[in-house]
Amino acid sequence: MVGLVPGLRLLLRIAPFLVGALAAAIWLERRRRGQAQLPAPPPTTELEPAAPTRTGRFEREPEPEPIDIVTVVDDLLSVGR
Repeated sequence: MVGLVPGLRLLLRIAPFLVGALAAAIWLERRRRGQAQLPAPPPTTELEPAAPTRTGRFEREPEPEPIDIVTVVDDLLSVGR
């Protein structure tokens, strides 16, 4: 009877890990089965791109001039002086 107690104590210590591992395995298996049962997406047909129509409403503005970031930071730092 004395040799049984340490074995039982060890089993009781690792039981939460075994239950957690079993729960994770069941959850992963159900998740895998659920993903396999999803319906396949409907087939798509190749469409030709529509010709762009210009109405003048959304015309692009000219690109702004590039700025020098060093000058901007220097100006921001010199404001507090």
